[in-house]
Amino acid sequence: MGSKAFIGVGAVFAGDRTDAAGPVVKALSACDGPCFLMFETLAERTLALSQLERRRDPKSGFSPALDRFLAPVLASCLDQKIRIVGNFGAANPRAAAERILALSQELGVSVPRVAVVEGDDLTDFLSPRE
Repeated sequence: MGSKAFIGVGAVFAGDRTDAAGPVVKALSACDGPCFLMFETLAERTLALSQLERRRDPKSGFSPALDRFLAPVLASCLDQKIRIVGNFGAANPRAAAERILALSQELGVSVPRVAVVEGDDLTDFLSPRE
């Protein structure tokens, strides 16, 4: 049998409590094997609001929960080699990645490796609203 992977959840919606991830990170750090901390921050309302925000400011449009969720646990996750998986990107995954890198600098922690998944933005194919 192969090794086990351990998965913990830090949030299940953008308005979730921000202190939930701390105890999860602590539990994951005691595990022997690859560990992942998941953040689910998207729903239809969040996506719609993120699209509106990106229209207003092309450098925005990612989940406003990103800082609230990551700032308290980023250093611990990096130290413990706990990988973070989240859908913070909403309408602008690249801007979310840039924000994560900036946040790591602001916190004075090592720069994490950040991946971005794109391909579902169809706004260029839609007719403008009048």
